[in-house]
Amino acid sequence: MGSGQDAILIVAGEASGEMYGAELVEALQQDRLDRPFRFFGCGGHQMEKAGVDILVDIEKTAVLGPLEAAAHLFHYLSAMKRLLRETLVRRAVLAILIDFPDFNLRLAEKLKTLGIPVVYFVSPQIWAWRTHRVHQVKRSVDSMLVILPFEVEFYARFGVRVDYVGHPLVDRVKPTLDRAAFCLKYHLDPEGQFLSLLPGSRAKEIRYNLPILLHTARRIAWERPVHFLIPVASAGQVEKIQSLIQEETPDLPVTLVPNDAYNAIWHSRLAVVSSGTATLEAALLEVPLISVFRISNLTWIAGQYLVDVPYYCLVNLIAGEEIVPELFQQDFTEERLWKEIRRFLDDEALCNHVKMKLSSVREKLGTGGAIHRAADKIREMLKGNATGSTGA
Repeated sequence: MGSGQDAILIVAGEASGEMYGAELVEALQQDRLDRPFRFFGCGGHQMEKAGVDILVDIEKTAVLGPLEAAAHLFHYLSAMKRLLRETLVRRAVLAILIDFPDFNLRLAEKLKTLGIPVVYFVSPQIWAWRTHRVHQVKRSVDSMLVILPFEVEFYARFGVRVDYVGHPLVDRVKPTLDRAAFCLKYHLDPEGQFLSLLPGSRAKEIRYNLPILLHTARRIAWERPVHFLIPVASAGQVEKIQSLIQEETPDLPVTLVPNDAYNAIWHSRLAVVSSGTATLEAALLEVPLISVFRISNLTWIAGQYLVDVPYYCLVNLIAGEEIVPELFQQDFTEERLWKEIRRFLDDEALCNHVKMKLSSVREKLGTGGAIHRAADKIREMLKGNATGSTGA
C-alpha cells in the first residue's frame, strides 16, 4: 500500500456527530502508532484536537438542514467540492460519514462514483420519514453502522449491509456527583424533591416548550414542596431561559444547572424532556420521564403525512411499547402535563415499573464500547479492501 492509502476522509456536520467523530479517530489510531492514518475532512475543534486536518469547519455546515440549504447553497457546494477534490489529491482509501444526511447522503453518491468505499456511522432517521432515501443509501454506502437496535431490521429489509454497534451514550451518560455534593454545589436542600425540565437546546424548542413547562411547574409548586432544575448547555440558553422565567413565572422555585444535565436528572424524581436524544440520556440514567414536543402547526400538519412510526419518543421506539408518556403538539398542554406529573409524584409503583422498563431499554442499547466496535468494523473493512485491491 502506498502512503496515500493511509488517508481517510471523515465528515461530521453537527455537534454530536463531531464528538463521535473525534472519539472514532482516536480509537482507530490506537493500533497505528507506527504509521497513523491521515484523517482529513469536515468537523470542529474536537476532531481537530484528535488529529483531523479540518478543511471545512463545522460552523459553515451546521446551517445545512433541509430548509436552510438553499439559502446557503454557496457554502454547501464549495464544501462538497473541496472535500471531493482533496479526497482525490490525498488518494483516500475510505470515507467515514457521520449522520448529517442532507449533506452526507449526497456526498456519498459522489464518492461512490469516484470508487471510494463509504462507511456511514449513525444512521439518519430515514426509518421515520423520507424513507425513500434508503435506496440512496443502498446505492452509495458500503457499510452502515447503526446505534439503535431497531435500525438493523430496517436496513436489512432493503438489503443494506448493516451492523449494530450499540449507542455511544452508554459510555458517556453517568452521574459524577453524589446527592450531598450536587446539592452543595447548587445550594439546594438535600432533603428536597427535584424535578428536571429539559425544553431542548434550540431557540425554537425553548420558545415553544418552556412556557408550558414553567406554568405547569408553578402549578405543581403551589401544591407541594418541589424544586425544579433546568439543565442548560450554553450562555445563550441561560440568558433566554432566565428571561422567560422572569416573564412567565418569576416566583417559581427553580435553579439553572449549567453543563451538568446528567447529575441534575440523576437526582430528580422525574424529568420532563423535549423529544430527542435527551430522552435517551434520561432513560440511560433510569429516571422516569415524560416526553414532550411542540412545533409550528404548519410543520406538524405536514409531518403527519411524512412521518411513519408508532411512537415519536426514541425510548418508546426502542422498547417497542409506550413506557413513558408522549405529550406532543395538541396533547402538550398545561392540564395534560400537570396530570402526568402528579401521577408520577403520587404513585411509587408507577415510578418503579417505569424504572424497570428503562433498565431493559438500557440493555438494548448495549454494554458500552460502541465507538471501539465501530472502529473494529472499519478496520475489518479496510483490511478487506486492501486484500481485494492489492492482495496484501
